[in-house]
Amino acid sequence: MLARENPLTVQRVRRLRYRLAGTSWEALLQRLRALEYRAAIVGSHGHGKTTLMEDLAPRLSIDGWDVRSLRLQQGQGRLTAEERQSLDGAGAGTILFVDGIDELSALERWRLLRDRRGGGMVIAVHREGLLPTLWRCETSPRLLEDLLSELGIDGERRPGPPAERLFAEHGGNLREALRALYDVYAALPVR
Repeated sequence: MLARENPLTVQRVRRLRYRLAGTSWEALLQRLRALEYRAAIVGSHGHGKTTLMEDLAPRLSIDGWDVRSLRLQQGQGRLTAEERQSLDGAGAGTILFVDGIDELSALERWRLLRDRRGGGMVIAVHREGLLPTLWRCETSPRLLEDLLSELGIDGERRPGPPAERLFAEHGGNLREALRALYDVYAALPVR
């Protein structure tokens, strides 16, 4: 199969949006207000933390917040000079989103969490405890099946393992499950 024909291209997968189960965006925003805009989005790798942050940011912008985002890289340890500079001028109307705060050293994480220049901070983290939990991201085989359906991939005729097995093989990490299925499609003969 040609790469552009693969139903799991990065561009198509990036269009999938976060699904709030059992609540509404308004309820989530109310909870964030109650937590005084300092909260954590908690979940394992590939459970939707980044997507949830991406979907939450514009909602806060509509409410008048200046949203600034830091997306930390694996093993980063410290904030870069550019990342530190992005914090300059953060006032009461600024909310900082930090995706991957787990990647900072304990000291650097402590410094960032104690920085009160902005009006709020939302972090994506793998375990609870750094800030009060706003939302715990969960996945399921049914969610994986729904995402594949949204991508136009019919479960009955889909090559590769069923969603339940794909989900189990990747420990609930939907990002890895979708990558694995991309590889299955990539290996199909060109039509």
